[in-house]
Amino acid sequence: MRKVVVEDGKITLDDDIEEICEGEVKRIGNGAMILSSKKYIGKKVYVLVRKD
Repeated sequence: MRKVVVEDGKITLDDDIEEICEGEVKRIGNGAMILSSKKYIGKKVYVLVRKD
């Protein structure tokens, strides 16, 4: 069962994670990669790959 808690700017994630990737959100047209709002363009992000 997945459980995500955000409290005081910190995140706690309880899930089966297969891989964690670090990348940067980049502009594509008038949006951004990594299915993100364009307000995050240029910011660092983490991509978590969950097990099926």
